[in-house]
Amino acid sequence: VIYHSEGWFSYFNTMKACATALLLILSITLQCSCALSPTDCNATGPLAGKALDLINKGRRNGYLFQLLRVADAHLDEVESATVYYLALDVKESDCPVQSRKYWDDCDPALSRSPSEIVIGQCKVIATTHLNESQDLRVNDFNCTTSSVSSALANTKDSPGLFDYFEDTERYRKQADKALEKYKRKNDDFAFFRVDRVERVHIRVIKILWS
Repeated sequence: VIYHSEGWFSYFNTMKACATALLLILSITLQCSCALSPTDCNATGPLAGKALDLINKGRRNGYLFQLLRVADAHLDEVESATVYYLALDVKESDCPVQSRKYWDDCDPALSRSPSEIVIGQCKVIATTHLNESQDLRVNDFNCTTSSVSSALANTKDSPGLFDYFEDTERYRKQADKALEKYKRKNDDFAFFRVDRVERVHIRVIKILWS
Protein backbone atom coordinates (compact mmCIF):
# COMPACT_ATOMS: atom_id res chain seq x y z
CA VAL A 1 0.00 0.00 0.00
CA ILE A 2 1.30 3.47 -0.88
CA TYR A 3 0.32 6.67 0.94
CA HIS A 4 1.51 10.01 -0.34
CA SER A 5 0.93 13.68 0.32
CA GLU A 6 -1.13 14.49 -2.79
CA GLY A 7 -4.74 14.84 -1.69
CA TRP A 8 -3.83 14.48 1.98
CA PHE A 9 -1.60 17.47 2.57
CA SER A 10 -2.95 19.88 -0.01
CA TYR A 11 -2.17 22.82 2.21
CA PHE A 12 1.50 21.85 2.05
CA ASN A 13 1.64 22.10 -1.75
CA THR A 14 1.97 25.87 -1.73
CA MET A 15 4.70 25.64 0.87
CA LYS A 16 6.51 23.06 -1.23
CA ALA A 17 6.39 25.32 -4.29
CA CYS A 18 7.63 28.29 -2.27
CA ALA A 19 10.45 26.26 -0.79
CA THR A 20 11.46 25.03 -4.24
CA ALA A 21 11.39 28.56 -5.62
CA LEU A 22 13.40 29.84 -2.67
CA LEU A 23 16.04 27.17 -3.12
CA LEU A 24 16.22 27.89 -6.86
CA ILE A 25 16.62 31.64 -6.35
CA LEU A 26 19.32 31.14 -3.73
CA SER A 27 21.10 28.67 -5.98
CA ILE A 28 21.18 31.16 -8.84
CA THR A 29 22.20 34.04 -6.57
CA LEU A 30 24.97 32.24 -4.76
CA GLN A 31 26.13 30.35 -7.86
CA CYS A 32 26.57 27.10 -5.94
CA SER A 33 25.04 23.66 -5.94
CA CYS A 34 23.12 22.45 -2.89
CA ALA A 35 24.78 19.36 -1.45
CA LEU A 36 22.91 17.28 1.11
CA SER A 37 24.75 16.55 4.33
CA PRO A 38 24.20 13.31 6.27
CA THR A 39 23.07 13.80 9.85
CA ASP A 40 22.77 11.57 12.90
CA CYS A 41 19.65 9.41 12.68
CA ASN A 42 19.24 9.17 16.46
CA ALA A 43 19.50 12.95 16.86
CA THR A 44 16.67 13.48 14.37
CA GLY A 45 14.37 11.10 16.26
CA PRO A 46 12.26 13.82 17.99
CA LEU A 47 11.87 15.74 14.73
CA ALA A 48 10.97 12.53 12.89
CA GLY A 49 8.31 11.81 15.52
CA LYS A 50 6.73 15.22 14.95
CA ALA A 51 6.84 14.75 11.19
CA LEU A 52 5.12 11.37 11.49
CA ASP A 53 2.45 12.95 13.70
CA LEU A 54 1.74 15.52 10.97
CA ILE A 55 1.55 12.76 8.37
CA ASN A 56 -0.92 10.81 10.51
CA LYS A 57 -3.08 13.90 11.02
CA GLY A 58 -3.24 14.45 7.27
CA ARG A 59 -4.52 10.94 6.52
CA ARG A 60 -8.24 10.24 6.21
CA ASN A 61 -8.44 6.47 6.66
CA GLY A 62 -6.43 3.53 7.87
CA TYR A 63 -4.46 3.23 11.08
CA LEU A 64 -1.83 5.46 12.67
CA PHE A 65 1.78 4.83 11.76
CA GLN A 66 4.20 4.37 14.64
CA LEU A 67 7.90 5.12 14.35
CA LEU A 68 10.27 2.17 14.56
CA ARG A 69 13.45 4.05 13.74
CA VAL A 70 15.01 6.71 11.53
CA ALA A 71 16.67 4.63 8.81
CA ASP A 72 18.34 7.53 7.01
CA ALA A 73 18.62 11.29 7.48
CA HIS A 74 20.13 14.09 5.39
CA LEU A 75 19.71 17.84 5.60
CA ASP A 76 20.26 20.98 3.57
CA GLU A 77 20.63 24.37 5.25
CA VAL A 78 19.53 27.51 3.40
CA GLU A 79 19.85 30.71 5.47
CA SER A 80 17.14 30.47 8.17
CA ALA A 81 15.61 27.24 6.81
CA THR A 82 16.74 23.64 7.25
CA VAL A 83 15.33 21.00 4.90
CA TYR A 84 15.37 17.41 6.16
CA TYR A 85 15.21 14.33 3.94
CA LEU A 86 14.21 11.38 6.12
CA ALA A 87 13.58 7.68 5.65
CA LEU A 88 11.42 6.38 8.50
CA ASP A 89 10.76 2.72 9.24
CA VAL A 90 7.19 2.51 10.54
CA LYS A 91 4.56 0.03 11.62
CA GLU A 92 0.80 0.25 11.66
CA SER A 93 -0.87 0.57 15.07
CA ASP A 94 -4.35 -0.51 16.20
CA CYS A 95 -5.45 3.15 16.50
CA PRO A 96 -7.52 4.46 13.56
CA VAL A 97 -6.42 7.80 12.13
CA GLN A 98 -9.81 9.24 13.17
CA SER A 99 -8.75 8.90 16.82
CA ARG A 100 -6.32 11.83 16.29
CA LYS A 101 -4.01 10.36 18.90
CA TYR A 102 -0.29 10.96 18.95
CA TRP A 103 1.31 7.86 17.47
CA ASP A 104 3.34 7.08 20.61
CA ASP A 105 0.15 7.05 22.73
CA CYS A 106 -1.16 3.96 20.92
CA ASP A 107 -0.53 0.55 22.42
CA PRO A 108 1.53 -1.85 20.26
CA ALA A 109 -0.53 -3.86 17.79
CA LEU A 110 -0.14 -7.08 19.76
CA SER A 111 -3.70 -8.20 19.04
CA ARG A 112 -2.65 -9.12 15.51
CA SER A 113 -0.84 -12.28 14.56
CA PRO A 114 2.72 -11.68 13.32
CA SER A 115 1.71 -12.30 9.71
CA GLU A 116 -0.99 -9.59 9.95
CA ILE A 117 1.30 -6.83 11.23
CA VAL A 118 1.80 -4.05 8.67
CA ILE A 119 5.20 -2.37 8.45
CA GLY A 120 6.96 -0.22 5.87
CA GLN A 121 8.89 2.96 5.19
CA CYS A 122 8.01 6.64 4.80
CA LYS A 123 10.24 8.98 2.81
CA VAL A 124 9.70 12.50 4.12
CA ILE A 125 10.80 16.02 3.20
CA ALA A 126 10.34 18.41 6.13
CA THR A 127 11.41 22.00 6.78
CA THR A 128 12.15 24.00 9.90
CA HIS A 129 12.30 27.82 9.98
CA LEU A 130 14.01 29.66 12.82
CA ASN A 131 11.88 32.80 12.42
CA GLU A 132 8.45 31.11 12.45
CA SER A 133 6.31 29.93 15.35
CA GLN A 134 5.50 26.64 13.61
CA ASP A 135 8.94 25.07 13.74
CA LEU A 136 8.25 22.06 11.50
CA ARG A 137 6.42 21.64 8.21
CA VAL A 138 6.07 18.51 6.12
CA ASN A 139 6.57 19.44 2.47
CA ASP A 140 6.09 16.00 0.96
CA PHE A 141 5.98 12.33 1.92
CA ASN A 142 5.53 8.88 0.43
CA CYS A 143 4.82 5.81 2.55
CA THR A 144 4.97 2.25 1.25
CA THR A 145 3.66 -0.54 3.50
CA SER A 146 3.11 -4.28 3.35
CA SER A 147 2.17 -7.09 5.71
CA VAL A 148 4.80 -9.15 7.47
CA SER A 149 3.74 -12.21 5.48
CA SER A 150 4.57 -10.34 2.26
CA ALA A 151 7.81 -9.05 3.74
CA LEU A 152 8.87 -12.57 4.67
CA ALA A 153 8.58 -13.48 1.02
CA ASN A 154 10.50 -10.36 -0.05
CA THR A 155 12.27 -8.42 2.70
CA LYS A 156 12.94 -5.51 0.33
CA ASP A 157 9.24 -4.59 0.66
CA SER A 158 9.60 -3.80 4.37
CA PRO A 159 13.04 -2.65 5.49
CA GLY A 160 11.91 -2.37 9.11
CA LEU A 161 10.92 -6.03 9.43
CA PHE A 162 13.87 -7.36 11.38
CA ASP A 163 14.20 -4.21 13.49
CA TYR A 164 10.59 -4.70 14.58
CA PHE A 165 11.19 -8.22 15.81
CA GLU A 166 14.47 -7.21 17.44
CA ASP A 167 12.59 -4.69 19.63
CA THR A 168 11.97 -7.22 22.38
CA GLU A 169 10.54 -4.82 24.98
CA ARG A 170 7.19 -4.77 23.19
CA TYR A 171 6.81 -8.42 24.22
CA ARG A 172 7.29 -7.81 27.95
CA LYS A 173 3.57 -8.26 28.72
CA GLN A 174 3.55 -11.68 27.07
CA ALA A 175 6.69 -12.62 29.00
CA ASP A 176 5.09 -11.51 32.29
CA LYS A 177 1.97 -13.58 31.56
CA ALA A 178 4.03 -16.62 30.62
CA LEU A 179 6.08 -16.37 33.82
CA GLU A 180 2.96 -15.95 35.98
CA LYS A 181 1.46 -19.07 34.43
CA TYR A 182 4.67 -20.99 35.08
CA LYS A 183 4.87 -19.75 38.69
CA ARG A 184 1.36 -21.04 39.42
CA LYS A 185 2.58 -24.53 38.55
CA ASN A 186 5.98 -24.22 40.22
CA ASP A 187 6.08 -22.71 43.73
CA ASP A 188 9.87 -22.66 43.74
CA PHE A 189 9.77 -19.75 41.29
CA ALA A 190 7.22 -17.64 43.21
CA PHE A 191 9.60 -14.71 43.67
CA PHE A 192 10.93 -14.62 40.13
CA ARG A 193 10.12 -11.68 37.86
CA VAL A 194 10.94 -10.61 34.31
CA ASP A 195 13.92 -8.26 34.27
CA ARG A 196 14.17 -7.84 30.51
CA VAL A 197 13.34 -9.73 27.34
CA GLU A 198 16.57 -10.75 25.64
CA ARG A 199 15.32 -12.49 22.51
CA VAL A 200 12.06 -13.21 20.69
CA HIS A 201 11.54 -16.04 18.25
CA ILE A 202 8.48 -15.85 15.99
CA ARG A 203 7.43 -18.56 13.62
CA VAL A 204 4.93 -17.98 10.82
CA ILE A 205 3.26 -21.17 9.62
CA LYS A 206 1.60 -21.27 6.23
CA ILE A 207 -1.37 -23.64 5.95
CA LEU A 208 -2.14 -24.93 2.48
CA TRP A 209 -5.65 -26.20 1.80
CA SER A 210 -6.03 -28.92 -0.78
